[in-house]
Amino acid sequence: MRKLKNPFRRHKTRADPVTLWLNGTDARDILCPEGYTPLSKNEEIRRCVFKIADLVSNMTIMLMENGKNGDIRLKNELSKKIDIYPNNNMTRKNFIHKLVTDMILTGNAVAYPQVKNGLIDNLKILNADSLHFDEVGDSYQIRYRGTPYYPDEVLHFVLNPDDDYPFKGQGYTQLIKETVMNLLQANVTKKGFLKSKWKPSMIIAINSDAEELQDPEKRSKILGSYTKTTEIGEPWLIPAGEIDVKTIQPLTLNDLAIQDSITLDLKVIAAAIGVPGFMVGVGAFNKEEYNNFISTTIMSIAMILQQELSKKLLFSPTTYFKFNPKSLMQYNLTEQVQFVKELVGGGMLNRNEGRAEFDYPPVDKPGMNDYIVLENYVPVEKVGDQKKLKGGDTGAE
Repeated sequence: MRKLKNPFRRHKTRADPVTLWLNGTDARDILCPEGYTPLSKNEEIRRCVFKIADLVSNMTIMLMENGKNGDIRLKNELSKKIDIYPNNNMTRKNFIHKLVTDMILTGNAVAYPQVKNGLIDNLKILNADSLHFDEVGDSYQIRYRGTPYYPDEVLHFVLNPDDDYPFKGQGYTQLIKETVMNLLQANVTKKGFLKSKWKPSMIIAINSDAEELQDPEKRSKILGSYTKTTEIGEPWLIPAGEIDVKTIQPLTLNDLAIQDSITLDLKVIAAAIGVPGFMVGVGAFNKEEYNNFISTTIMSIAMILQQELSKKLLFSPTTYFKFNPKSLMQYNLTEQVQFVKELVGGGMLNRNEGRAEFDYPPVDKPGMNDYIVLENYVPVEKVGDQKKLKGGDTGAE
């Protein structure tokens, strides 16, 4: 575990209470018009955000150390703390899920490290709606419910830095706000159309006084005299010339092009956030598109997390945190088997490491931890002893 030389400070300076209230949820509920829905509560937005947050939070967080022959993974109390229980009230998955959700929706996510006996005891997530950022000289200050913090006191994860104030993020709000407004209006129109009663599938013209048709009971009685005595599927028997029945084709959502508009807006929102359309119900699954999504959108957000964790929580210049994306990639099983066999046969993996790629436990047998190469599977250290490499017969001495 990392011992902290200077425990994180807490300042007691309080901000103007009126300013805090105006920036809070209570003021928004009172001042905003009826029917107002924050961007963070929009169903389509949250669907995209939760897809990203779910995938990022599924990745293992590894503590790595620079080595002479390559970086190696460290397994100690610090790596266990960050990867298993960074927050005392949440698992790693829920902790990362919340951070990623705040980053995408607001552009900023902040966690306050709580220290106990010089060691990291808890990473407390600060409510994103209560965060305010102020420029202070060449730096900035974070105010949270009246208490100011400096950047070196908290973990501040920034997504899409603001053009004028790069120390704070802006998320995807500006990119998708107009599209969301169009989508909301389309949904309102769709609901109103589906609830409308002006979509009769049949019109019946009968010889009757207008006054009788204006009375709901008399109108029901007239209709029932023709329909209630008829079994399902049995034709009506009506006097010729007294009643005229016509069927009509009501308008549909396709006629109004509402559904096409909704589909287009969903694609725009998904593209702006970086989510493949098939993950929000538009289009069919595509493996190449999914893997590209993992390599770009998911890993870009993971990079923000791992760099901030490494910068603020680690003293050693040779260690860093790293997310593992391999578990998220989509592989064909046959392709994966062939890939592992080639790595084992080429001496890049031993057989137990190859088994680990399929989550099989290691086997404690001779040769399972040896690195072997070429078709006759000799140990790496004996590659130069093969006769065929010296112009002689095949095989190893």
